[in-house]
Amino acid sequence: MRPYYTIPSFPVHLSAPAPVLYNLYPMRRVFAFFFLIIGVGSLLGCGSRSSGDGNAILVKPGQSLQAVIDSAPAHSTIIISRGTWTENLRLEKSITLRGQGPEATIIQAARAGPPVLWVGKNAQVTVEGLTLKGGRGGYVGPEMSSAGVFVAEEAVLHLRQARIIQNAASGVFARDLADLRLEKVEISENTRYGVELIGEAQAQLKETQVFQNGMGGIWISQEAFLEAEGLVIKANPHLGLWARDAAKVKLWNSEVRENSDPGLRCQDKSEVTLLASQILGNDGVGVEVLSDALLSAYGTVFQNNWDGLQVRGGTVELQGCFIWQNRWDGINARGNAFVKLERTEISGGQGAGVATSERAAVKLVHCVIKDFLAAGVSGFSAVPVTGEANKIEGNGVPLLGNVQSELREKKAIPVWEFLSFPHPNFPDLQSAIDALLPGGVLEVQPGSYTAGVTVDKPLEIRAKGDVVFKGIGSTAPVFSLVAGASLKLEGGKITGGSEGLAMGARSAAELSDCVILENLAGIKLWQDARLTATRVSVSKHSQGGIWLWDESQATLKEMDIRENEMCGIGVGGRSFLQLSQSSIIGNGWLGGVLLRESARVELWDNTFSGNKGYGLAVESSACVGSGPGFWGKVVGGRNTFLGNYKGAVCPAEFIFLAR
Repeated sequence: MRPYYTIPSFPVHLSAPAPVLYNLYPMRRVFAFFFLIIGVGSLLGCGSRSSGDGNAILVKPGQSLQAVIDSAPAHSTIIISRGTWTENLRLEKSITLRGQGPEATIIQAARAGPPVLWVGKNAQVTVEGLTLKGGRGGYVGPEMSSAGVFVAEEAVLHLRQARIIQNAASGVFARDLADLRLEKVEISENTRYGVELIGEAQAQLKETQVFQNGMGGIWISQEAFLEAEGLVIKANPHLGLWARDAAKVKLWNSEVRENSDPGLRCQDKSEVTLLASQILGNDGVGVEVLSDALLSAYGTVFQNNWDGLQVRGGTVELQGCFIWQNRWDGINARGNAFVKLERTEISGGQGAGVATSERAAVKLVHCVIKDFLAAGVSGFSAVPVTGEANKIEGNGVPLLGNVQSELREKKAIPVWEFLSFPHPNFPDLQSAIDALLPGGVLEVQPGSYTAGVTVDKPLEIRAKGDVVFKGIGSTAPVFSLVAGASLKLEGGKITGGSEGLAMGARSAAELSDCVILENLAGIKLWQDARLTATRVSVSKHSQGGIWLWDESQATLKEMDIRENEMCGIGVGGRSFLQLSQSSIIGNGWLGGVLLRESARVELWDNTFSGNKGYGLAVESSACVGSGPGFWGKVVGGRNTFLGNYKGAVCPAEFIFLAR
């Protein structure tokens, strides 16, 4: 081993020495200074050199870094000159490694298996101004990893102005009680994750970039903790950040952008807090919340993702956030998720601002939801969407499904019992409907009117003469009935929507003498909606005429169900259909009436003719389609089956309906 040298630290006094020394020994002072300079020069000319401050050692190319580290006293500073060192380093004492900058000083792995830099025990280590790269061998487990940096036990590592690149495992791996402090570090092109934290490891990242790592940007699990300011996690070919188990993450003024699906995932009992941060342009969802995880966000932007947030469990609390221009839904909540939004703006997307399903619960307070092609709020959860004082405007329809009417600020104060529309005080149908008191009557004069309206109270609409209610497009219904709605509609043509009539939980409709024509689907009922219709024509819908789901009910009489491409009427879930004295003619390959699951139907005195499938059939591989089958109940009689392409009924025992 080559010797190393250090220069003692000399005290420097700014005040002049006593005048008597200058007078008595002027030449001695000159000679002493001269020989001191010569001695220092000789020392600096030897192998490892001091940099000029205490316990600082300069290492030249060709020397062994590990040998110098092993020989150096604790708390020494190892100054590494320009060049590339091919070594795997192991540090178990407090020391500083200082390079000449990430482009100038490079340490790359010498052998496969170990990390490039291993820090353990209770060492306190500072590494700055260099690149650590080329760990070889891969990831074996938490005890062995070819990471760029591996920190274990109770070690503390300060990493500044460095690059961690092209390692066969993670860029930085920390476990046990390790403590990481990273500042102005680039972590990229590692095979596993950029940063991987397990155990009770904790990390503080400042102005650090984590990008283009094979399995994702950051993985944090067990009881690890990550706190970051100015962190950028970008362009990783899989997810950006994954927090799971009981891990905790706090990001301030940070970005998670342009990663694959998702940008950020919270799972199990993990807790993630986002402060004034940005979740931008991820290929899949911006944030995915699972299990019992908790996501809290304040002043954070979720923009240009597929969905802004997809919440499939756990709890999400947002205040003062912005969910902008995501490609589909702003927030999609399902499972047993709970979401609370306050003073948050959600805008722009092809789906809904907030979409719920299964048993998700959502509360919205003082939010703005606008410019979605489908609905501002779409509630298909068994739990109604609640809240108050929300501005929901410029969407396909304001509300859809199982939502409370108090959710939305109305466009007009309800004071009228009767209105004739058009009306000079109300520029559109929604404002006129909002202006009516519960139980009020809207009389609509002949003409064509853009609808896309929500009905959320008892209401009667009378179409006088030739009236057309037209949807804004194929992404939203013409009429949306939500919880608390009870609509009586007489006359009029309903066309041009995703559905002519979409009926959510606890809504009811009574239709007579209407035409429902050329929507994607004619009428859809979900949950426990109830429909009564007489002398209504439902025709030419590419996705079927009438669909009943869940526990909905429909009583239909003297109907004309004609030329709908999939089927005339589909009855599924635990719904109930009573159909009488009606014509079901020329519908698509699924037939006139299609039965699924535990639905119940009563069919009396109807005519099934010219349908491209059966007159009546079960959706199963034995009859039509590949659905779940049918185990409900069918009663009826005196029905006529004529010229249906596949036959009258399937299975054959339903032929009793013709007697």
